[in-house]
Amino acid sequence: MANNAQDRPFPSPGLRLADRSLQNLRGYPWALALAMAGAISAAVFVWARWSIALAGAVMVLVLSAWESEPFLLAIIFLIPFGWSMGSRESQHDVASAIHALVVAGFFLGRFWSGRVEVQRLLRSSPARASLILLGAILVSILFGRSGWTQYSAHSLYAMVTYVGFFFLVLAWANSPERLRKILRVLLYSTIMTAVFAVFQEIVGGYTSFWLYLNPQEENPSGWGGRATSFLNYSNSLAGYLNLILPFALACYVLGLGNWKKLGKWTLGLGSLALLSTQSVGALVAFVAILVLAIFYFARNRMKSLVLLVSICAFVGLFYLLKQYLNPTHTAENIGPDTVIRMLLWGTAWGYFVHSPITGVGWGNFVGLYGSDLSSFSSIIPSGVFEVHNIYLQLLAETGLVGFVAFFYLVVKCWQQAWNQMRSSPDFLSSALAFGVLGALVSVMVHGFVDFLFQVSPQFGTLFWVLLGLLAASGRLRRNSLAEQSHSGHVGRLP
Repeated sequence: MANNAQDRPFPSPGLRLADRSLQNLRGYPWALALAMAGAISAAVFVWARWSIALAGAVMVLVLSAWESEPFLLAIIFLIPFGWSMGSRESQHDVASAIHALVVAGFFLGRFWSGRVEVQRLLRSSPARASLILLGAILVSILFGRSGWTQYSAHSLYAMVTYVGFFFLVLAWANSPERLRKILRVLLYSTIMTAVFAVFQEIVGGYTSFWLYLNPQEENPSGWGGRATSFLNYSNSLAGYLNLILPFALACYVLGLGNWKKLGKWTLGLGSLALLSTQSVGALVAFVAILVLAIFYFARNRMKSLVLLVSICAFVGLFYLLKQYLNPTHTAENIGPDTVIRMLLWGTAWGYFVHSPITGVGWGNFVGLYGSDLSSFSSIIPSGVFEVHNIYLQLLAETGLVGFVAFFYLVVKCWQQAWNQMRSSPDFLSSALAFGVLGALVSVMVHGFVDFLFQVSPQFGTLFWVLLGLLAASGRLRRNSLAEQSHSGHVGRLP
């Protein structure tokens, strides 16, 4: 085991890459192409300022095509980092662009070496359901009331990147060792994210580093006492944490040794960071996750009752103290914020009624509501808000086609996670399955007051990464059972 390269956190790629360059990547033509790309980048570097970005893009594509394990693990570790450039009128999401390049480079490398294996990737129900959802979104854009706009194009680009990351993880996590590395990296990344959120609360500000990642124009009101960590908004951080905390909780309950410690630290610091966001919807979703955990993990009925009562008491105490913890946020929740949400919900329902099959087009709500709510422009400026409700957002933008496709994805992922959690003998596979169940519960509960897939690329990427890990785990389990069955048949031969 000690000599197995897959057991090392960051194995040296030298021999493996050289071997692949001579065989899988067809040797000298690929090396010549890389040399030419480097020469062109160097030449352009002299003549254009944007050549630095070009050189970086080429490097990302090459490392992704080579499937450098340290590089891809680093990309996964940096998922919570949001990085925007430009003015408020023209924002460029650098993190999403890098993710898109990683996906493109990865599958270009697979295509070049003839290892795409489409049928194997589409064997899992979450993979097929993800493509069905992507198709429904495209239908809403092509046949929806508003059609193709800059808003729908940007939202479609983000969704393609999310689903692309799903297939990247599904294809790349081809061994139990690599699956463990990815999950471990996600937990360490969450710890780092939570620590920075707590640090923001301690210093009482976003910090200059956050202002560099997110231009100040995005938050003209200044620090409001709600942590954002590396993400663009406190609610985005809250939703992001709720996607990974169920897995951390399962690791703490089911794991042993380092996995148990890592789960404990992630759960503790992540919960503290979640509280620092002061997102009421996310906290209610986290309570729902805890209730799900109690019903699954607590075998004793009396213990379950005590835990439920304790959670209810904590929720009641937090509700009573929230006006003292942050009076400004409390006033917003019962004042203008409620009015804004009600107006947005009513407008979204109206869009659905007028176009119930395909909606107004994925991503188009933010560009449409301004004209319908012009009399409230003082509190609801145009081109800023989403619906703040996942159900109404899907109905308004994609109609029944997208609504049904999304919940088909949820049902298929729920079924696979539930079956895997009940049948898998491996604790990590069971913990991952519970993590996906908890993430789905969080999306459904938090979704009553927020819709994060279009406003937080970090949230959308992590959601599909978890689904990809679930599908990869199920595939590894099926392969293991098939090998055991084959060995058994071979052993019985005369």
